[in-house]
Amino acid sequence: MIRDAHAVAWTRLSGTPVKMGELHVTESESRFVYDLSFLDTGLPGLGLVLSPKIYSQNTIRWSRTERFNFHPPIQSLIPPSGEHNFQRRLIMNYLATIGIIEGSDFDNDWNILTFSGHGGIGHIDVFSSDEKAVRWYATPTMPQQDFLKKKSSLGFSLKNMLTWYEDKTGYLLDFIGPTPSVNGAIPKLLLSIPKSGWNGQVGLPTRFGDTQSTDIILKLEKDTAYPGIVELEALGLDIHSKAGFQTPRYWTTEFEGIHAIAIERFDRDEHNNPVFQESLFSILASGNRNIHNHYDASYDQIGRMLDNPRLTLIDDRRAAKKHLLKRLLISFLTGNGDLHLENMSLQIRNGITDFSPVYDPVPMRAYPIHNILSAMPFGNYGEYINKQDKPVGFTQAIERFNHSLGFDKNRLTAIINELLNITEDFPQRVKALKTLPEQNKKFLIDIHKDIKQKMSKL
Repeated sequence: MIRDAHAVAWTRLSGTPVKMGELHVTESESRFVYDLSFLDTGLPGLGLVLSPKIYSQNTIRWSRTERFNFHPPIQSLIPPSGEHNFQRRLIMNYLATIGIIEGSDFDNDWNILTFSGHGGIGHIDVFSSDEKAVRWYATPTMPQQDFLKKKSSLGFSLKNMLTWYEDKTGYLLDFIGPTPSVNGAIPKLLLSIPKSGWNGQVGLPTRFGDTQSTDIILKLEKDTAYPGIVELEALGLDIHSKAGFQTPRYWTTEFEGIHAIAIERFDRDEHNNPVFQESLFSILASGNRNIHNHYDASYDQIGRMLDNPRLTLIDDRRAAKKHLLKRLLISFLTGNGDLHLENMSLQIRNGITDFSPVYDPVPMRAYPIHNILSAMPFGNYGEYINKQDKPVGFTQAIERFNHSLGFDKNRLTAIINELLNITEDFPQRVKALKTLPEQNKKFLIDIHKDIKQKMSKL
């Protein structure tokens, strides 16, 4: 049995910190209620489904489950438990340095949420009290430091950090503190750099009023598991940009033998104020209790969600469905089989809800351990339907998915031809990569050629 717990949610969506509401957690459920003054602002709240327009002054009740101790938009602030989750380990190590030891799964989640659930990806900031929120917002951004020089002078090795174990020197914890991070096994740190771009100077994420810096996600390559992944992510971003998708600025770098990529955060505006952002996982899980992980849906289901006549989640539904179709098709051609619910988000900018810029478009099929065609089902691919003797094949599934989105064959053909032209030089670009092993290059190129041949038939 847990004790009843209480926290508060704030946001800087308006450019000024305002309290969003109160979170109360009991043994069986989490309850959230919007602050009356927040309702008067007209700002979006926790999420698109858990919106103040829908719930107003009513308490939003959430029955706790093994996967969700809290409402999905709040749960998303907590790196999931797992032996190899670098972000969670980093925060737990920090908590240990201030005397907070590991406890039950809920206690760990609660401590992570209240100590580091602010300033992270998205627009929600969670604190243990209003007083701590006010104090945190009033703290100015720390001056940026030359990460490379300071690290070297202390004898700190990033290679040690990338073994997933404790930072024995204490440098990383001292430098970063309880900074929230993002999910995933690849080390990812939320930092800031000068507005002009990467120059090796980094600091903590920006605070209220800092307009001289830009927030980034710094991803570090663990070359024993994913050699060449930095180059692959850069390639994925370049190809998506060429295909007309919005993509963030990025910079690749190397230090102490570690390859890294700094990606500008697009959940912030030009003044470093948060932009409303929510992953498709959070949106779907908020409205469907059968969604437990970021693979628990089909692309067809996403299309139906975007077209839901009872709830407008996106302003231009047809454009959004075209975006979804194009994203899936280009993921096939580039070998990105990891386009799941956490890797797609919706944003609200200037009052318009749309897909966020593309992120994590890594051709993960270059690594045999991740060689799957698609993270989620589409068009009944591989299924036996209508008493057919054969399962639905690849091209038939694409046609079925296209039809479910309400598009005709001509629209599908036009998009496929566009993407085939854009990825015409994909094999040459993969061959030119310097850090991806040759066997991985061949593996990825063969996958691309196979998909290209199949899609050409459409």
